Amino acid sequence: MSGALNPVVMAAIGMLASAAGTAGAADSADPSQCKPGCLQQEMNACAVRDFRAADAKLNIRYVAVMETLPADRRVALRSEQREWLKRRDPRCKAEALPSEGGSIWPLEFYGCLEKATADRIKAINGWEGRK
Repeated sequence: MSGALNPVVMAAIGMLASAAGTAGAADSADPSQCKPGCLQQEMNACAVRDFRAADAKLNIRYVAVMETLPADRRVALRSEQREWLKRRDPRCKAEALPSEGGSIWPLEFYGCLEKATADRIKAINGWEGRK
């Protein structure tokens, strides 16, 4: 084999570099950039940031609520949470499918994830203290 990289390896490297750039942009999303009329890349970064914040809040609430439940209710909530997680991403991928490949896709996909996660937080809050 020559010193040239396999085209599949090159494509994978490109995708990883692109993902790293997107993650960096999402982490550094300035709240002042998250407004109507800003650049699509900024809106996408804000959507990723907002989803990550909602996901962190969900994890904190999940743990807090689990601590209030008796063992049998913990099993039920854990099962419900796992089922919800299995459905969340595929549902949002389907919802964002019309824009797949377009620059707005991350905004639609991560916006869906953020809304689904916020809705799930409300559902988990309903479990608190159930006996």
